[in-house]
Amino acid sequence: MDAKFYRAQTAVKAGDLEAFKVAIAEDPTLATSRSTRSHPTLLQCVVLDGKDQPHNVEMAQILVDAGAELNESFVATASMDNRACAELLLEHGAAIDGTGGWSPLEEALYWNSGNVLALLVERNAKVHNLRTAAGLGRTDLIESYFNADGTLKPEAGRVNSPWGEGGWLQDQQAIVNNAFVFACMHGHIDAAQLLLERGAEINVIPGGFDFAGTGLHYAALNGHRPMIEFLLARGADRNIKDTKVGSTAAGWAEHGGHNELLDLLR
Repeated sequence: MDAKFYRAQTAVKAGDLEAFKVAIAEDPTLATSRSTRSHPTLLQCVVLDGKDQPHNVEMAQILVDAGAELNESFVATASMDNRACAELLLEHGAAIDGTGGWSPLEEALYWNSGNVLALLVERNAKVHNLRTAAGLGRTDLIESYFNADGTLKPEAGRVNSPWGEGGWLQDQQAIVNNAFVFACMHGHIDAAQLLLERGAEINVIPGGFDFAGTGLHYAALNGHRPMIEFLLARGADRNIKDTKVGSTAAGWAEHGGHNELLDLLR
């Protein structure tokens, strides 16, 4: 962040509530100012860098009371799986469904943030496109995004990511393939099967992901053995490498700490 935030940011990372209070008292504009570097607001710094540090929620409360903007930071809680701060921001009026093209629910699904995902589901966050329905395993909703002739309805949405639409293909095949990976990364076999029946390509690396891999890559990263077995039985290729770091699904399993899956993936 910019230099003016340095003392407060240091206090966040150290969990030093008293130093944080002093920094805000000396410059109350820290709560509402924006940085041109790194985290755009101090509240985002708190929910991201301060997670698991002492007094994280207390620091967030101080900024909320001082008028900090809530919605960007609420999405950030979903990327870091910071449920305690997510609950706080919801209580103070953060928009549960977001304010733009990428929702907190999508953020939680993308980053596999299970605690915030559970909170959003408990609070009835809206499912508003095909990939979100797939990530939640909602086969009923997946079906609702297709017309009787098998074509997608406009409500199925477009390929997107936390950083916005990245110039990916936006035809039906691309949208279905993207949703298929969301089903795989969260272990929803029924949803994955339905999307295969609707034309998903099992070995394609679809658009919409920074670390771009196949459904098998993401199932391996998140440790979903039944999904891995399902995909392999239907022709998933163990040897495909992702386009970011050039690793197979076995490498992703190792990165995720799931060495017990290597017998399947090598």
